[in-house]
Amino acid sequence: MHPVAPVPSLQSLNQMLQDLQLVVTACEVHGFVTGLLAAGVRLNRQQLIKILEAHTETNQAFDDALIASVWQMQLATLEALGASEIIFVPLIPTDDYTLTERVIGLADWCQGLLAGFGLAVRGDDARLRKGDIQETLQDIVNIVHVGGDFDSETEEDEQAYVELYEFVRLAVIHLFEEMSPSEEHRAQHEQLH
Repeated sequence: MHPVAPVPSLQSLNQMLQDLQLVVTACEVHGFVTGLLAAGVRLNRQQLIKILEAHTETNQAFDDALIASVWQMQLATLEALGASEIIFVPLIPTDDYTLTERVIGLADWCQGLLAGFGLAVRGDDARLRKGDIQETLQDIVNIVHVGGDFDSETEEDEQAYVELYEFVRLAVIHLFEEMSPSEEHRAQHEQLH
């Protein structure tokens, strides 16, 4: 039986990654896991860790604390994405960080998301031609390149960031719903009736 870890905070996950000298941020790791889930991939613990270790290009294995935390994070993310209310939130710096840190965190997160999604979905996947999935992915690509240099942090900058953040949240839920395995839809549908 694996120990059950709490869902990690941004700080605790960053610390665990730094302790292992991994050059990846907590934002990117959560984005990556979310990208896999949004693409309809459901992995067991071992598969998830293998893919993450490959993504972080590390020579050393993740330690137990990190594995347990990442697994809990994945379970919580899957649950939030599938919830009937919009409760999903990307693991990125909160309002007590500077706007620049939040923008960089969001860009990192989006980069992770695209990497996870891209790994899980082949370019010729027929589902990518459905609706506006390509457009949604392209919008997320654009957010990766926003860059964050806000010296002034004006009200407008703040507002623009909030809009980007909300867009990303809804875009991910949209991808998740479009790409998720059909048996999950049935289960959700049955719960509603």
